[in-house]
Amino acid sequence: MLRGSQWLDTKQFPELTFHSTQVELKGQNSLTIHGELTLHGVTRPVVLAGSFNGGYSGHPMDPHARAGFSAHGSIKRSEYGVSFGVPAPGSHFGVGDDIDVSIETELSGPPLVTHQ
Repeated sequence: MLRGSQWLDTKQFPELTFHSTQVELKGQNSLTIHGELTLHGVTRPVVLAGSFNGGYSGHPMDPHARAGFSAHGSIKRSEYGVSFGVPAPGSHFGVGDDIDVSIETELSGPPLVTHQ
């Protein structure tokens, strides 16, 4: 149902993308991520709260470098043209407009090489 034309219309809009444009370090493990979210053919700026979840540069059982990050925020789906079921002004009957966005990622790379 959510893939249908009243909601996400995934036949016409098969991709949802987020492109970061700026990352601000806010503390040792926290950051603010500015970017553009494209949903339902509409691109709008979004700000997400991010965190560095840890990582390592190599381990005897896994020599690859790894780092984990999380990002969270919210959007109004009606701002992206997905307004089916949004409650009329003054009403609470319908489906909420606010959508929570969560991104969980782990980055992996080749083993770190140290030069002597």
